[in-house]
Amino acid sequence: MDFPLLPVGKPFISLKGPDHRVTSSNLVQFLCTAGPFSSRNLSVSWLKNSNEHPASAPQLVPVNNHSYSVTSKAWVALTKQDILSQITCKVTHGDIDEPLRMTINLSQVVRVTPTLKITTEPPEIQDHAHQRVNLTCHVSNFYPQNMRLIWAKNGHKILTVEHTQATRNSDGTYSVQHTLQEDAILNETNFICWVIQDDQPPVRDSITLGTPRKVRGRKDYSHNLEGPLQRFAPGASIQLKYTSSELPTRQVTVIWLKNNHSLLQTQTNVFSGGETYNVTSTVLVPLESDDILSLVLCLVEHKSLVVFQKVIYLDQYLYVPPAVRVSQSSTVSSLVTVTCHVERFYPKDICLTWLEDCHVIRRMDKPTPKRNEDGSYTLEILQLVNASMQRSDQVLTCKVEHEAQPPIHASIILSTASFPTHKAIRSLSSEKSIHIFVAFLLCHKVLLVVSLLVLYTHRWWSL
Repeated sequence: MDFPLLPVGKPFISLKGPDHRVTSSNLVQFLCTAGPFSSRNLSVSWLKNSNEHPASAPQLVPVNNHSYSVTSKAWVALTKQDILSQITCKVTHGDIDEPLRMTINLSQVVRVTPTLKITTEPPEIQDHAHQRVNLTCHVSNFYPQNMRLIWAKNGHKILTVEHTQATRNSDGTYSVQHTLQEDAILNETNFICWVIQDDQPPVRDSITLGTPRKVRGRKDYSHNLEGPLQRFAPGASIQLKYTSSELPTRQVTVIWLKNNHSLLQTQTNVFSGGETYNVTSTVLVPLESDDILSLVLCLVEHKSLVVFQKVIYLDQYLYVPPAVRVSQSSTVSSLVTVTCHVERFYPKDICLTWLEDCHVIRRMDKPTPKRNEDGSYTLEILQLVNASMQRSDQVLTCKVEHEAQPPIHASIILSTASFPTHKAIRSLSSEKSIHIFVAFLLCHKVLLVVSLLVLYTHRWWSL
């Protein structure tokens, strides 16, 4: 570990946090350095607001033969409420009359992701010419204030808003409302509101308005588009089905597009129902892990007129299981940081449990992950372990439960002899992880029994 150079003379203090903003619910580290002091007789304490906050044991570093500096680390699990919080390091020593203090406002560190919702006025849109509709994108409870808002219509960007007047909430977060006015929503139209915070992946909400375009002089026809009722892993194929009834003609074309490319495995059938016709069209869509942001467009045409169109987002049918691994790194004193890396999963809701020798020591339901550019999520959860209190070769396990699938385990053996800087064991299945641990315990028990038998036999022959 590198420490800052300390000037010889009057003691001073510095406090450093992360060099970039971190999303709420994640753990961040702060490093306090103070000195030089003439002796080791000093104390370091941490405060979050006015409350004492736990930290690592102070570490003394010789500056020269007659003076010392001290370092200490503290970890803070950020919350949305920390926009109004502070973290303070205080160092007391006999060389100084008053304790040295340094404070960082957590508003400099935390990022709060917004929630989005689109509403319309009037709330029900009918198919009347010259009717106007206001679409309002409500961007709620985000921090910091800077953000960019983008409107898209049927997959095409139509407006970018760089600067908006934000409202400050009582908890320190901001909220914004932006209204888009549209005329005569005659056809079924999809609107998306995107919000981008600095270098973070965008957050979105969408709404579909209007009714399918009619063939002039004809009655309304029923259209239905449906998909599966459950999610599937990458590699599976899902079936989407379009049905319509009471069409006056069989001259109907159904087109399926995935990300503007034609899908091959389609089948369309037209059935006569007396004087009208019923149409059924199905398509098989193979799911891939990068389909989180993909869409499928169903387009129905009659004599070059669009009578129905609808966009389906594939993320509602896809789940991507996470890759889980555990890494270990040494810290100051006897504390060890063990990190569970949960990588590239979707959707975002997971349950994470830390186990120590199969005993639950910490459980987190729905922690807040970071969204990646491809729409998937990544999560890193830190667990501090006091190595001086551990037995030799103790097993720490991270268990991840996602989408009602079998849990995924990743384990690491904590060795009190030495702590490598980056020691990691990748994901093991639940069964393999338990087998390794059970085999480890049985091995010790067998050795103990064999030792007792040898001792007993030796004494028996000696009699």
